[in-house]
Parts: sequence; C-alpha cells; structure tokens
Amino acid sequence: MNQLKENEQTLTRKRIVGLKDLAIALVTTNDSNNYAADVPVRLARAVTATVKENFSKEDIYSDDAVEDTVDSFEKVEIEVEVNRLAPGDQALLFDCLYNKGYLLKSGDDKAKEIAVGFRAKQANGKYEFNWYYCGTASRPEKSYETIKDKKTPQSEKITFTMYQRNKEDIVNGEKKRLYAITVDESQLLEDYTDAKAAIDNWFGEVQEYPEEITNPEAGNEATS
Repeated sequence: MNQLKENEQTLTRKRIVGLKDLAIALVTTNDSNNYAADVPVRLARAVTATVKENFSKEDIYSDDAVEDTVDSFEKVEIEVEVNRLAPGDQALLFDCLYNKGYLLKSGDDKAKEIAVGFRAKQANGKYEFNWYYCGTASRPEKSYETIKDKKTPQSEKITFTMYQRNKEDIVNGEKKRLYAITVDESQLLEDYTDAKAAIDNWFGEVQEYPEEITNPEAGNEATS
C-alpha cells in the first residue's frame, strides 16, 4: 500500500492547549478605500473561546441535477468566557460612559466597531496568532451567586460578531474582502521572515498581510 502523501504546506499538527492575550482595537476607518485601527489593548483574562465561521451554501440546479454550489460568507461568531469585564472594559466596547468611578448605561448606547485578537498555545509551546478585523460585541452575560459552604468563582461570557471589512484588496491577483488573518508559529519555514516579524509585534497593532496589496478603489499599492 502506498504511503499517504502529506500536505506540503503543513509541517506539523499540534493540539491547542491554551488561550491567552484576548485583545481589542477600536476600528477608526473602515470604508471602501482604507482600514485602520487603534493600538490594541487587553480586554480581560480569557478562559475559553469558540470560533464559528458561518457560510451559507446554495445549490444551483440544471438538467435535474446539482450543477454547482455557491458559498456565501455571513459572519464569524466568537464566544468568549473571561474572568471579568471591568467598567472600563465595557466603556471600550460600548458607548456607555465611565466617569468618576461611575459606569452609566443607557438604551442609546451602541456597540463600537472593533478588531479582536488572541493567541492560542500549542502542545509544542508555539502559538497560533489571530486577528479578526471588524465586528461588534454583545452585552456580557453575567452570573451572581451567594456564598455557600465555599466560594464559587464566577466568569462572564461575551459574543463578538465579526464581518468582512469594506476595503476590497487584490491579493495574488484575486479580489478579497478580508475578515481575519492568522499565523501558526508551528508552520513557519526559515524564509517566512515577514510572518515571524509579525508575531513578534502581534499585539502592537492589528496585523496586515505584508505582500504587495492593491486596493482597486484607491488605485494605490502598499508594500512591506
């Protein structure tokens, strides 16, 4: 029996064993020409995260059979459990006011457009690094419990709904509206110097693909 050929782009597969450095960055520009975000800040200590990428699939029929299928991106849902969102964290995520020690909430408060980043440790000690470019947060789900025979620590849950940014880039000759960027440290070859530099500064800024990208609307080019 012939040995199953490995994917040439895969060096190793190690299980995820950790989660840390949950960060957000306020999106300052998200239009057809440009995307920009503020310097990232830590949101809270992460406990768990579940990422669900939602695509709809439509079958196209002809001659009484499926001719083709069309996949359409809908959204990414990131469900995160954290130790606790402080009042200042909520003011970062929503238009509520945190002033002089008071957190003031109103029905008019809107969720701010943000980028979400984190890293996940693998069994070999290396990390998977992630940024999701734009989305909004749901209001946190909080639980309170009286002290019984022993204290029961509580956590909070929050869901981020992420979507494609408005800017359309041309990457390797293809039009793309990006919604996320990921670097798996375990898969980096020696000559992947841009990706290695990116993970060294992953939380210094929301990361971009470093190769030449042309924005067809702006008509300009950016190089690494």
